[in-house]
Amino acid sequence: MADILLINPPLTQEELFARGSEATATINPPLGLAYIAAALEADGHHVEILDGIAEYVPLDRVAARAKDFDFVGITVLSSFFKRYVELIGEIKKVSKVTVIAGGAHTTVMPGSVLNAGANYAVVGEGERTTRELIAALDREKTADLSSVKGIAFLRDGNVVMTGKRELIHDLDEVPFPARHLLPMEKYKTSEARAHRNPSHALVVSRGCPGTCTFCSKALFGTTFRCHSPQRIFEEMRVLRDRYGAREIAFFDDGFTSDKNILIALCDMLIKNNFGLPWSCEARIDSIEEEMLKAMKRAGCEFIAYGIESGSDEILRSVNKKITTAIIRRAVSMTKSAGIAMRGYFMLGFVGETREQMRQTIDFACELELDIASFTLLVPLPGTVDYVRAKKENSYFDPEFYRNVLLTEFNFPDKPVYVPAGMTADELIEIHKEAYRRFYFRPLFLAKQILGIRDIQGAMRLLKGGATLLKGAAKSRQR
Repeated sequence: MADILLINPPLTQEELFARGSEATATINPPLGLAYIAAALEADGHHVEILDGIAEYVPLDRVAARAKDFDFVGITVLSSFFKRYVELIGEIKKVSKVTVIAGGAHTTVMPGSVLNAGANYAVVGEGERTTRELIAALDREKTADLSSVKGIAFLRDGNVVMTGKRELIHDLDEVPFPARHLLPMEKYKTSEARAHRNPSHALVVSRGCPGTCTFCSKALFGTTFRCHSPQRIFEEMRVLRDRYGAREIAFFDDGFTSDKNILIALCDMLIKNNFGLPWSCEARIDSIEEEMLKAMKRAGCEFIAYGIESGSDEILRSVNKKITTAIIRRAVSMTKSAGIAMRGYFMLGFVGETREQMRQTIDFACELELDIASFTLLVPLPGTVDYVRAKKENSYFDPEFYRNVLLTEFNFPDKPVYVPAGMTADELIEIHKEAYRRFYFRPLFLAKQILGIRDIQGAMRLLKGGATLLKGAAKSRQR
């Protein structure tokens, strides 16, 4: 059996919270690594997880620790690719440990992680692939790996792919994530969403049927798969009873995509008097009045919707498959059900004009949302928008991930992409304008103040206001 260290590359507090958002930020556990760890533990391996987001460790100390293991696994996102390169460089300086990379960026661009120093890349869902790869290498370091589907490696400087691995269709066969290997006391959900921390995160599905141009489906595909209601309920009980959760936060892209599973789960929560409030993300085109009523009865207090734009033309362009009329209807139904809402909006789409961006700001202010988040488009590798941005005569470096750490999406100093015909300064100013116009409306401010019920509510409002002032009102650094 092998000793295996799984790493979420470290980031300093200054890097994570460059805009002073620490008080209101969400810090989620690396559940992808925890799922991999649970699968490896089931095979009898000794596994540890180092979450450098929750607990920063300098790169040289991470490398020194890695020397004591047979294998090191590192999750790689495009946003943090630069840190991955720095980390693997430190590891390779002091050790010949076998490094296996996985995650979204690895799946889309395996060659980039291999050329940076990884010995193997896990492409796609990792549980089965990692188990087979570790088993083969643990038996013999020079094993023939051609039968291990879903991996890539270098041979004579060329990337060799072993073929695509089939998706896991029955998610219940995947063990509960190994949260016992994580510093659970370090995790929290944004106070804008959760009023009773600790609020622990849960992901119960994979795959999204949507084909939005700004989102990659390479890792989990477009086939929606979900744990059974009983399995979801059991994991919620573990978070409540073992880890002291006072709220539960579902972070699935398509939590509401299967009406039958959702209704069955709600019935189970009500029947068993679960007793904890919960929140979720939802596809706005999947929402029905019956679902919302069941969710409210079962303890749902908050839903975050991916709205993206207030321009029907842009919604068509990004293949969102919704309209502003559909959005208005879903928001109205959610309000009637008594569930608070967040709207996720994006500015600076490929080909978007200033007028269309301001349409989005107007639309956000028109909708009766409790919270709005405005981010700038980052054309990620593996997306249609990445290809579009490369073709457009605009401000975009296709290898931005090699040069910058993207830790701040709400209040960036500098955009990654700027639509043709605009400057970076103009886009940043429109972005800040969105926050100012939404949050500093007199009626909105009055509603927030009148909604204060206790000292905790007052503190949440003060923290949120301070973060907004630091981000939206601060001059752009040059």
